[in-house]
Amino acid sequence: MVTKGIIEPISSAFVNIVNADYVAKQRGLRIVEERIFLDGSLEIPLDSIQVHLANVESKFAGALSDAGGIRVEGKVRDGTPHLTLVGSLSVDVSLEGNLILCRQVDQPGIIGKVGSILGKMNVNVSFMSVGRTAPGKQAIMAIGVDEEPEKEALKLIADTPSVEEFVFLKL
Repeated sequence: MVTKGIIEPISSAFVNIVNADYVAKQRGLRIVEERIFLDGSLEIPLDSIQVHLANVESKFAGALSDAGGIRVEGKVRDGTPHLTLVGSLSVDVSLEGNLILCRQVDQPGIIGKVGSILGKMNVNVSFMSVGRTAPGKQAIMAIGVDEEPEKEALKLIADTPSVEEFVFLKL
């Protein structure tokens, strides 16, 4: 499923879980899977999955490492997939619907400013989660929205002081 999710948006071919590895190989991509058993037991179910992509371009540069790779981590909770890590930033957000990921300097008022922009533009927020590296350092805000915000709203978010980057994702 991870390979399908990576390949499907960049392939003109029909991609499913059966042919995803083959389509990736055709495109010159190398898929490496490593399973790490923390206590040595094969019977304990997986807690999470972490994906590392090397040599990629990203719409969310804050997720890129110095080596040019991207790392994301997720888990399934109550039957719903959750994003738990983007680059070095921890977050806990349900992966369904529409999502705005916003990287900013951690300081008072940013959550309110972005929320006010969405409210003024009549965009309903369904949930929000914030993670940070340390107080006053880098933070990530994940905002679930009912519909795609208009370009004007996205521009206002981009122009908000302390917001370093953001991306809108339609899941």
